[in-house]
Amino acid sequence: MAQMMYVRGIREPLHSPPVLVEKWVHEVLEPDQLSTAKRRFGRAKLTRGTVLLLWGLRIYVLLMIFLIGVQIWNALRA
Repeated sequence: MAQMMYVRGIREPLHSPPVLVEKWVHEVLEPDQLSTAKRRFGRAKLTRGTVLLLWGLRIYVLLMIFLIGVQIWNALRA
């Protein structure tokens, strides 16, 4: 199955085999721009204090959204 590649200045897509598209991508991008060249770090291990802080921030944001919604509701009813 051919991949579609768009080239600047040309309106219709170019149909190229996947091998050519992959080769073109490797020629155009620098080595550190390729996703295969990047290291994967995974999820960070958070301390208990950091997890509690993040949950506190989530609750704070939800509370503020609720309070702002109530204020807007009251302003529209008045």
